[in-house]
Amino acid sequence: MVDTRPRSIKVRRSLLQRDMFLGIPTAGLALLFVMVMVLVYAMKVYLFIVPIVLLYFIMRFLTSKDSWMIDIVLGNAAQKDIFIP
Repeated sequence: MVDTRPRSIKVRRSLLQRDMFLGIPTAGLALLFVMVMVLVYAMKVYLFIVPIVLLYFIMRFLTSKDSWMIDIVLGNAAQKDIFIP
């Protein structure tokens, strides 16, 4: 006789969570890195460090509630706008 009951398997919480670097997804971190390289390093405008740090903390706050929030915002920003009259 074959046992047809469903079996349960223990799954670790770390396997279900996203991989994040410094508390934000890699897409957001890449965006911040590009901003630092262009604005601070290339243009030598060191005043932009303050808004970039603030943007990092805003991204960190948004991902504390929902880990996919930065990907959703970046995806919506990249969509082509279509005007339907």
